Amino acid sequence: MKCCDFVAVLAVGLLSAAWGLGDNLWPPNREDSDNDAQRASELVSSAEPASASWRRVEQSRYVGSKTCQECHEDHHKGWRSTRHAKMIREAVSEGAGRTILADFSHPDRPSSFTPQDIKWVIGSRWKQRFIGEVDGQEVVFPAQWSVAQGAWQSYSGRTDWWYNYHKDWRNRSNFQLCHGCHSTGADVYTQSWVEHNIACERCHGPGKVHAEDPVVGNIVNPARLSRDRAMDICESCHLSGKPPGTDYAWPVGYEPGLKLADFWEASEPEAGKQTSEFWPNGTAHKNRVQGNTFRQSRMYHAGLQCTSCHDPHGSRHGALTIKSTHDNALCLMCHGPGKQAGPQYGTISDHTHHAPNSAGSRCIECHMPLTGKNSLAGESRNHSFQFISPAETIALGVPNSCNGCHNDKPPQWALSELEKWSPPRNGSRLPGRGRIVGEP
Repeated sequence: MKCCDFVAVLAVGLLSAAWGLGDNLWPPNREDSDNDAQRASELVSSAEPASASWRRVEQSRYVGSKTCQECHEDHHKGWRSTRHAKMIREAVSEGAGRTILADFSHPDRPSSFTPQDIKWVIGSRWKQRFIGEVDGQEVVFPAQWSVAQGAWQSYSGRTDWWYNYHKDWRNRSNFQLCHGCHSTGADVYTQSWVEHNIACERCHGPGKVHAEDPVVGNIVNPARLSRDRAMDICESCHLSGKPPGTDYAWPVGYEPGLKLADFWEASEPEAGKQTSEFWPNGTAHKNRVQGNTFRQSRMYHAGLQCTSCHDPHGSRHGALTIKSTHDNALCLMCHGPGKQAGPQYGTISDHTHHAPNSAGSRCIECHMPLTGKNSLAGESRNHSFQFISPAETIALGVPNSCNGCHNDKPPQWALSELEKWSPPRNGSRLPGRGRIVGEP
């Protein structure tokens, strides 16, 4: 079996496990996969466009996550623990249920709104934004709280493509620009949604028919879709791009099982040019370009997809990974000694040239460096899985895989350290050669 075939087969197995479905539900051949994709499309496509502009989402065909919980308690419980289930919450400024993390006694507090003006809060991991009403319309206030920095930052949207069309925050609709990715069952014709947050039907499609007659064939099961249709579900929010027109900033009318490209045009890097989304070498310049950078990777072309590494139903590990990245358990499922996907080495230090339990021997620090900005630079990992040499920093000014940890040293130092290591052979370092960083 070739390496790429091995990886693709392993990805299939991991996907089934990640969604908790079992091998019997995985389509045995491409024809069955295409049939499943067609059935999934039929489940959500009965709602025809109400006009030539946008496909309508028929909200009466949704039932909400509480109904799903009645039969899928374990998956519902796991999902409730994720940030997907807590993306938007009611504003509570005090007490045990406090959801507003921001400090309004901070000297740099914004003057445009107070805690009493906040209706909903968005996010909690990297930053928190705040929704209130102006003239009866929900808008996102023009300041955000950086969780890591513990400080206020302005929020203008100036770097987003839609800024020139929605400059005044007082007229900037939360529904048009934000809520399509923060809710389930959003419909532009009613300007409403079925449920806050990324809930069950956001990934499985409308569930009314399935709730009334719970059989496998009348609900969208991502594990039964083709790889790209399954990835479309995640990428409907994790693929930077734009829909037709300038009114909305999310894929209006898209539902699981449909082809995302019919609703959304993905952003692409331009070689040598820095954009809002990409560094000049095509790596992530901001958060939420995971799909754009992943599609550049050898992992994608070998057959892997989002759920090969992430479990949307919940995980005790960061970023919903199915195994820990801190001890390399996730990566070592496919890579390392005895694995056809390589690299081959005697000990981890032979490959990394760092002490075995150090950050420098953690796969993601070199192959998924923190290049993307959220509230601060370096909060989001690049998903192209390429080692970024300090030489690229010197030439293009982009972040690299070394100076994220060695941030007290210049890239020239990092490049000189790399040159002391063994020369590459067939894409990997010779084992047992070269000084290990951190050792005398």
